[in-house]
Amino acid sequence: DQTYFLYLVIPKALSRTLFPIGDYTKPEVRTLAQEYKLPTATKKESMGICFVGKVGIKDFLKEYIGKTESGPVVDQNGVTIGEHDGAIFYTIGQRSGMGIGGGLPYYVTSKNMITNTVYVTNDISDANLWNQTINLGAVHWINKPVLASGELLIRTRHRAPLLPVKAINETVDGLIVELNEPIRALTPGQSAVFYSETECFGGGIISHI
Repeated sequence: DQTYFLYLVIPKALSRTLFPIGDYTKPEVRTLAQEYKLPTATKKESMGICFVGKVGIKDFLKEYIGKTESGPVVDQNGVTIGEHDGAIFYTIGQRSGMGIGGGLPYYVTSKNMITNTVYVTNDISDANLWNQTINLGAVHWINKPVLASGELLIRTRHRAPLLPVKAINETVDGLIVELNEPIRALTPGQSAVFYSETECFGGGIISHI
């Protein structure tokens, strides 16, 4: 259960964690690796699912999902412009792998798993791609809750920019986080994490948009 893991397992694990490189930064580790002539000194960092080897994400998922059905790809005008090979393979904001040729690139704005429909737009300013409010569930604070925005920042995906938090409101199911500016491609199921400049405070799971 995800909630059990966030509330009970992670805090206990973190309290016993020993980081193998201590206080070294990545650049410092790279420098040491070069000094000791290690082959990984200049190796490119992995940004994908590095633990499965040289396998595409779609092929990896197919092993566990099984057979999927094709369905319509519908644009911002309600026009069916193509066909996908399984709505489960697409994520909000995705712009590659749509199989729609010609013109401007298309971005996934949403998907309906019941009707097996993927919705897209070729307008980067489309309101369906942007959100200024984040709904969080399964919220976990590393120490104590930090509900005053102040200098609080939030990150909603790996390597995404840290955005200032305008306000945080508690709900029965979690938190509603208001931002100073809209963010593109907010995706349910992904983590959103709170930071200051030097500290990670906790986070939660984006529940819906």
